[in-house]
Amino acid sequence: AFTPPCYQQQQQQQSGLLRPQTALHATLTPNALGYSEPSMNAPSILDRPTLPTTLPSIESDPTHQDYSEQQHPNSDWILRIYNDNINTREYVAVCLVQVVGLCESRAYYTMQDAHDNGIAKVGEYNQEVAECYEEQLVERGIMCDVVASE
Repeated sequence: AFTPPCYQQQQQQQSGLLRPQTALHATLTPNALGYSEPSMNAPSILDRPTLPTTLPSIESDPTHQDYSEQQHPNSDWILRIYNDNINTREYVAVCLVQVVGLCESRAYYTMQDAHDNGIAKVGEYNQEVAECYEEQLVERGIMCDVVASE
């Protein structure tokens, strides 16, 4: 059955729930939600969190350590990947994320570096870790090698 818009609006006003014109106009009051008076059970509006005006500097923090040195203290082996005409760039980036654990943006950057220059450094690791990554990447068809850093 068809109900005229003016009648629908009148019913909504009586029930306390008025459909907002846009999402910016959406405001609910405790009365509209069935609460007789504001209390701890009634929903409330929270202010947007503010960011501190000054952020701490990494250089000024004496306890800061580089993550790569912290994770691989004996990082004396370099894992490198090569560009090939077999694997897609997306596949290479996904393999770097899954095997080596690079974030997506770093994996994409490394893959693009190999695509543009023919070779790219994935990272520096201790020998066992680098060889493990190399083995898994080769199993997935990625051309790579491990060389000693100088």
